[in-house]
Amino acid sequence: MPGNPHDALAAATETPQEQNRTLSTVSKPVIKQPAAWLFLVICTITALVYYPGLSGDYMFDDTSNLLVNKSLAFESLDLDTLGKAAFSTRSGVLRRPVSMVSFALNRYFFGIDPFSHKVINLCIHLATGWLLFLLGRMLVGCYRQHHNPELSARVTFWLPLVVSGLWLVHPLNLTSVLYIVQRMTSLSALFTVAGLCLYVIGRRRMLAGRHGMSWLLTGLLGCGGLAILSKETGVLLPVYMLVIEITLFRFRNGQGQTDRAVATFFTLFLLLPAILVCLYLVLRPEAFLNYTARDFTLIERLLTQPRVVVFYLKMIVMPNTQALGLYHDDISISNGLMDPPTTLYALLALAALLATGAGLRLRAPLVSLGILWFFAGHALESTIFPLEMAHEHRNYLADFGILLACGSALAQAPLHRLAPLTRAVLPLLMLLLFSYTTWLRSTQWADNVDHAIYEARHHPDSPRAVFSAGRIHARLALNGRRESEAEAFHYLARAAKLNSAGIMPEITMVKLGYLLGKPVSQQLFDDMHDKLVNYPLTPSDITSLQELADCIGERCQVPIDTMERIFSAALKSGNARMLSIYGFYTINKRGNFDKGLELFNQAIEISPSEPQYWKNLINLLIVMARLDEAEQRLGQLKALDLVGSSENDYRTLQEEIDRIRLERSRSGGADTGNR
Repeated sequence: MPGNPHDALAAATETPQEQNRTLSTVSKPVIKQPAAWLFLVICTITALVYYPGLSGDYMFDDTSNLLVNKSLAFESLDLDTLGKAAFSTRSGVLRRPVSMVSFALNRYFFGIDPFSHKVINLCIHLATGWLLFLLGRMLVGCYRQHHNPELSARVTFWLPLVVSGLWLVHPLNLTSVLYIVQRMTSLSALFTVAGLCLYVIGRRRMLAGRHGMSWLLTGLLGCGGLAILSKETGVLLPVYMLVIEITLFRFRNGQGQTDRAVATFFTLFLLLPAILVCLYLVLRPEAFLNYTARDFTLIERLLTQPRVVVFYLKMIVMPNTQALGLYHDDISISNGLMDPPTTLYALLALAALLATGAGLRLRAPLVSLGILWFFAGHALESTIFPLEMAHEHRNYLADFGILLACGSALAQAPLHRLAPLTRAVLPLLMLLLFSYTTWLRSTQWADNVDHAIYEARHHPDSPRAVFSAGRIHARLALNGRRESEAEAFHYLARAAKLNSAGIMPEITMVKLGYLLGKPVSQQLFDDMHDKLVNYPLTPSDITSLQELADCIGERCQVPIDTMERIFSAALKSGNARMLSIYGFYTINKRGNFDKGLELFNQAIEISPSEPQYWKNLINLLIVMARLDEAEQRLGQLKALDLVGSSENDYRTLQEEIDRIRLERSRSGGADTGNR
């Protein structure tokens, strides 16, 4: 019986020699020439639909992570500079060093122009699509070998090609290509898929009675390690492996018995780590479940995510350019199962889909694999962790599962219910539709002004989309386009009302008013103060306050008492970066070095593992000629050996201390120590 997994795995009708010959043949992902050429055509189409967007500028978090990141701008290529670049972002628990090194090398060889960054992102996208094509061929081949020998060669040929092709041109994946900083997502996906390819090869070798565990371990530890160091979503690699295992291989060996080595593999690398993580969350929930910087709670997030995931599903199956966007902060928060009612409906729909995926494991393994793959892809970013509610790039690998499930269901539908012509034409139409939609989005991303206005028009309740339109018009106004002045203040005022917590719109209006020589309303400062008092301080707030502080004394004539009132409200958060910003303001704008020293010390007490706060303190002590104390602090920094600091940093600081000592001794200064 073709559908019986035990009979198929045991392959009782074949001799052991025939089994080994067959399995060893399919374990190698050989690409036939026609398939390779067709895939090359799809890659060319993908490059063409993305080409307009390659000329676009930096977006959103690109600026803070890449554009103004001084650690990425270096002139000599050595391990020391690469090490500093690797840990130069605060994103993620591990700081995503592989991704940051790629950005640093990108900038070193091709400069700061965003075009080269986006071209590299496109190449990574194409490489990931190629690996998904290889993986798809192996998965379909495994399904045919072990579960459905009657599957036609036509389906085996076309299904992986169509699914990977649709994935390459899918408009939902655009942000992972044209939003430069999301190389973190695409790099992690690239290594994850590479690890899955090695896993499938290893499992097929094991089924053929050959050594395969080394392939599994290389895929998990090698590719998985690179995936995690690119972005933390790489931790889902063993979850994807488990999905493949339970749907296709089912923990069996070549004799149809339970493979204890595979069971041990998942026990050691998935079950035990999951138990330890759960225990850690129970004992120290504040470590990963700190919602103080969010305007929603854990319960509200859990209630809202079903609606978000259903939105993702809709965009995978029926993408809409007006619904898609860089920002989705206009999604309302669910306050209960019936507030709004779609919360309950979405939860029931997802439960039904998950049950369907589990229920089809024996009857339709590929459909089951695709559905469970999708849920595995959202197991981290759409669950309990205090991330922002929605982002399209969270579907970068997850949507492959839905495409595979739909493609498998279509390919294996009974012919008397589905005309062969429909089966052939529908994928082609979808490929054309997805390509056209992605091309439309790509043209929007080609120009920041057009893109910002488009996003604000179609997401009028999104604070970020409206703010981006205001900021774009503000830049145009500062460059002499007078008609943009009114538009800038219009959009920024709207964004301020939409964003009940963040102060970026108010600060932008303040700066724009001063830079244009217009009167600045005291109400803007009062609104800023009230938001800082009543809502948690966000990273965007901190960045905005730093920009305002940098502007003071040049063209932004903010009254001292007003600025002190704003800082006082912000400092209640006890944020180390905020203390550092206020310290620089106190030193550079107020000339109070002793107060700045106090603030820098407080920043270190709150965040002793951040080397930049130590460097700030040591540099200030050097400027204050407190050289002995500076040297003492430098010794403490060396002893800590913090990630992000280097021997070059230590040497530079020590040389500066020695230089000042030498100058003072030559000038006859008696005191070369503290004063």
